[in-house]
Amino acid sequence: MLIPSGSKCIDSLLGGGIETGTITQIYGASGTGKTTLCLMFAKNASKSYKVAYIDTEGLSAERVKQIFQEVSLFSNVFVYEVYTFKQQGTALREAEKLCKEEKVKLIIVDSFTALYRSELEDEERQLKVKRELTAQLTFLLGLARKLDLAVLITNQMFTDIKTGLDKPLGGTSIEHLSKTSILLERINSLRRATLTKHRFKKEGESCEFVITNNGIEP
Repeated sequence: MLIPSGSKCIDSLLGGGIETGTITQIYGASGTGKTTLCLMFAKNASKSYKVAYIDTEGLSAERVKQIFQEVSLFSNVFVYEVYTFKQQGTALREAEKLCKEEKVKLIIVDSFTALYRSELEDEERQLKVKRELTAQLTFLLGLARKLDLAVLITNQMFTDIKTGLDKPLGGTSIEHLSKTSILLERINSLRRATLTKHRFKKEGESCEFVITNNGIEP
């Protein structure tokens, strides 16, 4: 099953939308449209199903109103506000209970790595935190496969000191466990989405879009 975003650009890249049974990763620098895309996927899924939305960065109530327009649809979105990386793990387990009780077809974690990143500042805890990140992602993949739901995560970027290149956080764990990945970039006044990993679509395909009050166009 595919869940569309409503954006012609993004849905075309994905072959119709994000897949159930897998994890889809959207990564890019700040301001490239990651949260807007999450809200668009949540809106479309909420027309027929329930959505679990784990928010680690603070959703804008005004942005939610702009994207959803019909306030009644947002009542199908269960929002978990978390403030620590430990709370994020707890929220995932609470979301599992919700998935079994309600007709949930989409779990969103925006951003999956924001709180993880702050934990990395403590060098003594880095190994433990990295293991917890992998455990959380493995847990999400298990849920996706067992309950046939879609998992959508957003990821932040960092600059690799050795190469000088910007890369997504989380290393090989996120790269391996995410079956679909899209990179979002700023191109002057436009944004570009590039498919960097997919199970059946050609990688490297891209399209350009603009962010508006209504979401992402086209």
